[in-house]
Amino acid sequence: MSTHRRQNTQNPIHAAGRAGSSVRHSKEDALSDMEFELLMEGARTLSRSEYYYEPDPTFIVYTLGRLGLRRGELAHLTEEWIDWRQKMIRIPSHQPCSKGIDGEVCGYCQQLAKQRVEIADELTMDEALEWMWTPKTEAAAREVYFGFDARAELFIERYFASDEYNRVEVGSNALNRRVKRAAEEAERLGPADVSPHTLRATAATYHASRGLEMLPLMQLMGWAQPSTSEVYIGRNGTNTARQLDAIHST
Repeated sequence: MSTHRRQNTQNPIHAAGRAGSSVRHSKEDALSDMEFELLMEGARTLSRSEYYYEPDPTFIVYTLGRLGLRRGELAHLTEEWIDWRQKMIRIPSHQPCSKGIDGEVCGYCQQLAKQRVEIADELTMDEALEWMWTPKTEAAAREVYFGFDARAELFIERYFASDEYNRVEVGSNALNRRVKRAAEEAERLGPADVSPHTLRATAATYHASRGLEMLPLMQLMGWAQPSTSEVYIGRNGTNTARQLDAIHST
């Protein structure tokens, strides 16, 4: 079935569900502010090596750890997603993947397509591949504001400033390797301590601790259920301390 024939119906990838889609809360794995800064130091060390395009490791670590993008979202990010005027990353509900060899669908998307086909009886592999890339859930198609953070603005601007880069050039597995290599270069951290998913939890914890409320946090992170936000907001001691200070300050 073609994309055109599906345009007025539910995205078949979302309809098929997702292998391992049950929520695993990673709040306990989130890095503290100090640990995140140490990881950023490791990323800067990595960026000075001859192997990496200079803004690459810092851009990746900061975008995951402060904006909370998922690994697949960052791997498929193009400059077309960025609204420079509004300072938004607009994650679409669907974008054809051409990040594989010779412009084919990348290995990450092929793996996800295979998982959906195994779950859904009526979904074919060709149709699943046609709908790749698509975000994890319908709620994950969203706008991610980065204007609140001058460092985020700077890293995004520098990353796309070079004529050599008009999209994130690394795949999903390469993103994971860069994060872990940055951890190897960081003091008091190691590869086992950090992953893209850990950094996403770090972003959620960071914003919840600074008082971001449930609905804005859900929108920022692309969560479908309020219960996910509650894990970060309801159990955040820093946020509780701030509100207690506010109501007892008189």
